Amino acid sequence: MMEEFKLIKVSGSANDRGKQLGRLAKQEIQHNIEAYKEIFKKNANIDWESAKKKAADYIPWIEAYDNEIMEEIRGISEGSGFDLLEITALNARSEIVLNSDGCTSIASIPETNEEKVTYLGQNWDWHGLVKKGVILLDIIQTPRPRILMATEAGIVGKIGMNEKGLGVCLNLLGTSQHVKEGVPIHVILRGILNSNNINQAIGQIGRLQRGVAANYLIAHAEGEVLNVESTPTDYDVLYPQDGYIAHANHFIGPRKVNINDTARILYPDTHLRQGVANKLLNKAEQINDKNLKSIFSNHIGYPDSICRHGEDYPTDLGRPQASDTAFSIIMNLTMRRFDITVGTPCEHPYKTYTFE
Repeated sequence: MMEEFKLIKVSGSANDRGKQLGRLAKQEIQHNIEAYKEIFKKNANIDWESAKKKAADYIPWIEAYDNEIMEEIRGISEGSGFDLLEITALNARSEIVLNSDGCTSIASIPETNEEKVTYLGQNWDWHGLVKKGVILLDIIQTPRPRILMATEAGIVGKIGMNEKGLGVCLNLLGTSQHVKEGVPIHVILRGILNSNNINQAIGQIGRLQRGVAANYLIAHAEGEVLNVESTPTDYDVLYPQDGYIAHANHFIGPRKVNINDTARILYPDTHLRQGVANKLLNKAEQINDKNLKSIFSNHIGYPDSICRHGEDYPTDLGRPQASDTAFSIIMNLTMRRFDITVGTPCEHPYKTYTFE
């Protein structure tokens, strides 16, 4: 039997949606709280009580960014029975512990394939602890666009698409620029998925200070792609010159924003993954779901390859971070569907999901 993530559909007001999710994903939320207790302690020596205190500082930022998103977070707390600061800590987990997930993302425009389809996808690489806490979430939130995404239960935004044909992927970036607080990146991801078009999505990234650096790869069924490399206080936008773009975990834009690139120290494999993805995309006669699945299963540089098996091996000098591919996702934005694996794409089949 094919392994699959739990699919949960919620609707109604922001608070009602949160309550529904809290009730239906209580087990997965509890798993994620326990997982991040361990991750925070291991990665940054931060205990859970300290994490909750830090989380409180992000509530005003979330409210200022979009109070409806904060109301959904409150609803998740009420529905699941977990403290509001615990749910907020999940949503601000990348800011509480700066060392976050490393991934490889790809997008291509319709001119690159016979089907005339806009593709967007990535391998999401992170601690194996979190895989059991991943869910698929279908959000009906009229008048905002309906959303279908893969996320960690309790977190309001992550990787996915909306009914307007807009999708987003995420890559860790790092800088030495430190700000006290800002909008959590998972809240910004939800803001992007709440958008009706790419222009609005870019505005969702830039309108308030962000808590940490991140890369947002955004595509739309109209056949356009933009990649946003952001620091807490600045951002740069890349447009695909050859019909496609790949991004790993270091800054690649020609207009260097105010950075000292630090994530490449944590993920030295980012350079090879970036290069291999670009080489394979350039060689492909067409960029379609078959070729993308092949690229996302690539093992050059194993175990820290595009298809990542890093937790099979201990960390070492020059290899400070070990993680696995928790899922691989390929979105066909033209058809409003995505294919997703539970685990590494070399070992697990893709299953298709749509809004219906």
